[in-house]
Amino acid sequence: MTLSDMFKTAVENLGRRKVRTVLTSMGVIVGILTIVTMVSLGVGVQAEVRAQFAAVGLENVFVRPGEQRERDFFTQFSTAERERPITPEQVAEWERLPEVQSVAATIDLEGVVAFLVLPGGADAGEVQVSGGELLGNPFRSPPAALAGEIAAPGEGQVVLAAGALPRGTEAAGLVGGEAALVLRSPRGEEQRFPLTVAGVSDSRENEVQAAAADMAVMKSWWFNTPDYLATRGYDQAVVRATDVNGAAQLVSRFREQGFRVQSLELILDQANRVFAVINVMLASVGGLALFVACLGIVNTMIMAIYERTREIGTLKAIGASRGDIRGLFMLEAGLIGLLGGAAGVLGGWVLGLLLNRVIAWYIEREQLPIQATFFVTPWWLALAALGFAALVGIVAGLYPAGRAARLDPLVALRYE
Repeated sequence: MTLSDMFKTAVENLGRRKVRTVLTSMGVIVGILTIVTMVSLGVGVQAEVRAQFAAVGLENVFVRPGEQRERDFFTQFSTAERERPITPEQVAEWERLPEVQSVAATIDLEGVVAFLVLPGGADAGEVQVSGGELLGNPFRSPPAALAGEIAAPGEGQVVLAAGALPRGTEAAGLVGGEAALVLRSPRGEEQRFPLTVAGVSDSRENEVQAAAADMAVMKSWWFNTPDYLATRGYDQAVVRATDVNGAAQLVSRFREQGFRVQSLELILDQANRVFAVINVMLASVGGLALFVACLGIVNTMIMAIYERTREIGTLKAIGASRGDIRGLFMLEAGLIGLLGGAAGVLGGWVLGLLLNRVIAWYIEREQLPIQATFFVTPWWLALAALGFAALVGIVAGLYPAGRAARLDPLVALRYE
């Protein structure tokens, strides 16, 4: 028998028992649908994280000062010594390196109590002062400007978030006005720092953004440390390399100099390893359904042997070899797996689209700051699922096919 003859015969045999074929393939459909849906979730989230990391910049290197002694409750308001501070001179040295494209140094006011006074004297309450989110939220869309400019504020300027403003405040009326950040120390002392409002963003966070130079002045007063930058330096610097290879070289250089270093490329490598484990765990859920489907295919093919014993004897009598009989039954089992796999891939893809719509509707209803596609079915996943389903069918058909090939033609012809 030629391959085309076996294929035609296998299709005809499956077509004669349509209900049994469909019921047998249901196990494969459920298993492949589960695998495609689960793995597409892992692929979608991984792709979104990669895109966000790439948008932030894989060539960015995040540098913090060298190790410093821990501060307890009694020393948290004092100036802790830094073994390797990031001073303005150090930043200028980095900017001259051939692998460096730019350096952005920042200061944080974590633990500093600050109150915002709007132009006109209105008190907006306590706020968090920051230099902007360096890493950002992987699923959060960037804030938009309600008024003015919301890019990195210059010295003497401040960018306000809508979440820091009292209800009913007109954003446009604040731009260009003089606001103030009032710092209140644990001793009850207060210091006012006037700043010009450069813009207002639509962020719902209770924060304002100020320039590093102004934040250095604030921390200098808070810690009672004159010339804060020269002695303590910046809290973090983002060094943008010319390329990813340059970033890897900078990571080694900065660590040798005693700084604490983080790179998005290193973080992404670790994330990819975690996602690989997660994808295997998700796919194993569908593997259980496929194991049950294997048993169903074995049972169906064994029943087919009993029903077609005389047919097998006839084929052997007219010259069909054991290999032909074995190949015919394995081909039938493989087609059952392939048909179930095709339906499972299509069902998993459609289910992913529906779940994406449901998630998008829920996010919109809850007004969550998330924009992402969670279920993604790439072409390689569809092809791999089809191939795996066909392989499952073929493996399940090995025992029945071998049993059919070993039948004695004389016994088979007399079988009733």
